[in-house]
Amino acid sequence: MSLFSELQSRFRGSGNREVSQPKLAEPFRRLEKKMGYRFKNIRLLELALTHPSYNIKNAKKPNNQRLEFLGDSILGAVLSAKLYELYPSEDEGSLSRKRSFFARGSHLAELGSYLQLDKVIKMSPTEISHKGNRRSSTLEDAVESLVGAVYLDGGFENARKCILDWIGDLRGKLDERKGSINPKGQLQEIVQAQYPKEKIRYNLIRQSGPDHAKSFVVELCLDGKKIAKGKGNSKKQAESSAAAKAIQHLISGSLKKES
Repeated sequence: MSLFSELQSRFRGSGNREVSQPKLAEPFRRLEKKMGYRFKNIRLLELALTHPSYNIKNAKKPNNQRLEFLGDSILGAVLSAKLYELYPSEDEGSLSRKRSFFARGSHLAELGSYLQLDKVIKMSPTEISHKGNRRSSTLEDAVESLVGAVYLDGGFENARKCILDWIGDLRGKLDERKGSINPKGQLQEIVQAQYPKEKIRYNLIRQSGPDHAKSFVVELCLDGKKIAKGKGNSKKQAESSAAAKAIQHLISGSLKKES
């Protein structure tokens, strides 16, 4: 038996909802309908929606973090395979950037909002009072946890179907994005895909000229290293110029410090 098969055998039900399992509340039934998937083991669904804060007084009680870890990997695998199929002539870097677009936190949070996970996530009263159930990071983590739960309950093909159904037309969304993306957004996607732990920072280093004709110079740093400078008639324009130069450095592989 493979490791994945063993994991599934521990969590999957017999194929029907057993009497010993807790009755599924109406909000969870509505969620299953939106997901397009009906759980055999409803405890997996409940676990996927159990935020770490819910059992904060008893750290030994399970929460959705392990399922989040599993779901993140499955999400990446499904997106990678689908993009590989859709774009047979594109290189690894281009495919990574496309995958990053769909796997980024804001996109997963949008999926979480669509699924209305804020209405079913189990959190501590304190977190709920601070609207933690609507926080982007909470929704993002819950989506990944649901993916992991579907995989354990119904296998890879069901998880794959859910992911692709939730996301919809990958090619269409990527084509739509082409016309609206700016250099700063493009740079952010590249960095997330290739250097996920590094941060982009824009520093205004010079501002000159009269009010009606100001000139700005911005320095772009990646993880503290100076990558590029940009000039413009506004700070935003200078940042876009610096981002465009940084993209060229990243594509060419020459991250040289600018003077």
